[in-house]
Amino acid sequence: MSRFPSPTLADRIDDRIQELEDGFIRLGDDGTPFTLWEGGESLEEAQTIHSDRPEAEQQRDEESNEPLTRSLSEWEDDMGKLDFPLVDTIPLSEQRIRANRVADLALTEEFVDAIDRDVEFRDETVRGKYWRGVQLIEVGSDSDDFPGFQRGVVLAHEVGHAFYEAWSPDSGIEEQPRLFQTDDEKEQAQRLSERLHGPMIETDGPFVDYRKGSDEELAAAVFASRIIEPMAAQRIAPEAVQRLEEVFGELSDRLF
Repeated sequence: MSRFPSPTLADRIDDRIQELEDGFIRLGDDGTPFTLWEGGESLEEAQTIHSDRPEAEQQRDEESNEPLTRSLSEWEDDMGKLDFPLVDTIPLSEQRIRANRVADLALTEEFVDAIDRDVEFRDETVRGKYWRGVQLIEVGSDSDDFPGFQRGVVLAHEVGHAFYEAWSPDSGIEEQPRLFQTDDEKEQAQRLSERLHGPMIETDGPFVDYRKGSDEELAAAVFASRIIEPMAAQRIAPEAVQRLEEVFGELSDRLF
């Protein structure tokens, strides 16, 4: 069974949430399209500016995530190459569409037997689960939370677990091959995971981030990023993405 995120991480995630002076709330030290939420006057002004652009220009800008800036003037000077958080990044609705598309393919190809949406988990820290062996995915309802914990990313992440199990059914056994074969591939996968789900939490003692050392969790994160923001994934982690696509061979054209 995989669950996203793990209670070990979720119980300590509040310590990494910061309220910024401009009204944004940030998970960790690096602001990404998935770790910034809410926002203040600058966000409202940016939304107004964006809504005044021609509709085709708005839609084209929202198709991909570009490097972020929270400086309104810097963004206005180069809206084609920069994004303002929660304004011209990939909308949550489009993230769900992209995740649903690959989830439907997973069902068609029988990597997954069933997907249950709007599940109310007993543990409120859990947003999604993949049940190993029965090929069942459960996804919770969207909540007022960071984009990286909402339904689009969570569904794509759990589908990534299903494809990983198809590639390595015994992936829980140490002797099984690992998808990411080099240090560079692993580091790139970690960067994508942090971009989507916030920082890896360094701790002493028995409480270790559920992604630490987990080839499968990192593979699910790369898979989700490749589905949700394909251009950024290729820019940030080209070798890790290439390895992922090689594993799925001919199916990659339909997945990605």
